[in-house]
Amino acid sequence: MQAHGLLHTRHLRFRTTVLLCIVGELDIATAPLLHHAAQTCLHAPTVLVCLDLTGVTFCDATGMRALQRLADTLRQAQVTCRLTGISPQRKRTLTQPAPSPTWTPPTRLR
Repeated sequence: MQAHGLLHTRHLRFRTTVLLCIVGELDIATAPLLHHAAQTCLHAPTVLVCLDLTGVTFCDATGMRALQRLADTLRQAQVTCRLTGISPQRKRTLTQPAPSPTWTPPTRLR
């Protein structure tokens, strides 16, 4: 299935505030669509983007990184980003510090 069939976005604008609704699966196949949606929100002057994740049915680690990149893109554009409709599980994942690796790095080969 194509990425366009897995994730749909739509945005509603009220002056300088945008509500960006994300519906579907957020993973490696659909992450570029999220970035494109963010760029669309920034075509007009924007102060605040609210990401509505209520319709997200699946989000893997790549999807979480895509959300982080989206927030970074908005921050660089001096736009505030707020999350809404986020499940408790995803909220924990987003607010936890990154775990340290449990594996030992390889030694240098001679």
